[in-house]
Amino acid sequence: VRMMGVLWAAVMVAGTVAQAPPPPPLPPQYFKQPCDHFNAEMWNCTFNQLYFIDDHAWKGAENPEAMITFIPGGESAMGGMYNYEILRTLATARGGIVITMEHRFYGDSIPMGPDVGPKNLGLLSIEQAMADYANLISTTREKYKCPHCPVVAGGGSYSGKLAAYMRLKYPSVVDMALAASAPVFLDSPGFGIDYDYYAIVTNATRKLSPKCPEAVRAAIETLLASDSITITQELNLCEPLDTEYTYGKLELLQRIMNQFADTAMGNYPPVRSPITTECTNLLSAPHGSLRSLRLFLNDRYKFTVGVGLEQPPAASTSTIPTPCYNISSARAAGRNGRVVCSDWSGCGFGLNAEIWDYEACTEVIQPLGTNNVTDMFWKRPWTLEWQTEHCMSRFGAKPLRDGRWLAHSMGLDELRAKRPAGYSRVIWSNGDQDPWSAGGVHEDIGDSLIAIKMENGAHHVDLRPADPDDTEDVIAARKRENEILTGWLVDATAERQALKL
Repeated sequence: VRMMGVLWAAVMVAGTVAQAPPPPPLPPQYFKQPCDHFNAEMWNCTFNQLYFIDDHAWKGAENPEAMITFIPGGESAMGGMYNYEILRTLATARGGIVITMEHRFYGDSIPMGPDVGPKNLGLLSIEQAMADYANLISTTREKYKCPHCPVVAGGGSYSGKLAAYMRLKYPSVVDMALAASAPVFLDSPGFGIDYDYYAIVTNATRKLSPKCPEAVRAAIETLLASDSITITQELNLCEPLDTEYTYGKLELLQRIMNQFADTAMGNYPPVRSPITTECTNLLSAPHGSLRSLRLFLNDRYKFTVGVGLEQPPAASTSTIPTPCYNISSARAAGRNGRVVCSDWSGCGFGLNAEIWDYEACTEVIQPLGTNNVTDMFWKRPWTLEWQTEHCMSRFGAKPLRDGRWLAHSMGLDELRAKRPAGYSRVIWSNGDQDPWSAGGVHEDIGDSLIAIKMENGAHHVDLRPADPDDTEDVIAARKRENEILTGWLVDATAERQALKL
């Protein structure tokens, strides 16, 4: 759930936004980046990495409020500047610069591309991505003759995690971070929260539609007990459901889980929640029926191009009613690509899904199980053994350090124990209705690791533009974030000027 779009100039005033006319769309630019920042023998291998920069408000390096906002690219191709209003206005209101860069391997930013495979996937890692970003930030400081400019890194979800991790690993480059909906404790197993993600999905659903979770549970039980022919007919699938569980029912069940996860992440503002609409459709069919699942799936995808509902094959003998549900369109690209991937909240589809599946196979190990007790799904515990088998079949790769590489390299065990672990000046924001809040930082740690909670918030809603239906807790969160970052900018500017950078 990423809000991308054209940059809008605005001024943050007391938690509200006064909008100004938008500047023209930003032209794409490309940065010559090393393929491998950590291998001197690959010095002659480079690739062009997409980025966008907005300097329309730049008042020059001599401006005492000069600064840079950097938004790390996340797990998708980039079509323009992320529409993260608080981060953009923080810079433009001070005469600063806003930069964002596409994550390596997503979109066209592919080292040793354009193809993706064993020859180059080993160059995909969080460490390489952070080095890409640090290289661009440092080069931008030099270009604008502003070594004293403090940098705010910020983003939501994976992008938010990268912002926080950059503050840890590159403190001389990034002065502070806003990590919105950044589930760092779901980056490694071992934190005892394997079932919390889908429990929050279920609770958020029950809050807005009390009868929906039991109806979902009953419908899934019916699906598990039904044969493939019946499921194909009742759900109006475009192709017969495979009779083997792994390639048939599991694919379909995963798609249902993914849809509920997506709906929960977008569950804001409450008065316009997609949960209400989708549960209303599901509940309109007989309790526990396969038709209820058909109505649920069809509602989400009837307006989506390329995934879900589409016309059946053009063969004149086709008797499939239109439109049908095409589950194969939601599969990842690459060897043994399926709907089921290493991220049980969903990897997306196509090439992006293949790339994220690799990241979630090697470093970003997310234990997202279900138990049919605290959640409305079927019993399916996550195991490292399943993850390893899946990743070997897909990429011939295994989770690093038994899946706990990021816990080790990013100090997550210390952070979980409420020790700073080298982090400072990081805001961790979470919405209680967001399933990813299961892995978030929820309490202040010391004076400069600040946790902000939004009772009605969903996935990084504090980064979204102001909405007439915003709830008071989200409005207050944006205001507090702005105040904290403003204070830190004053401190960071003074520190950099004292160093005579």
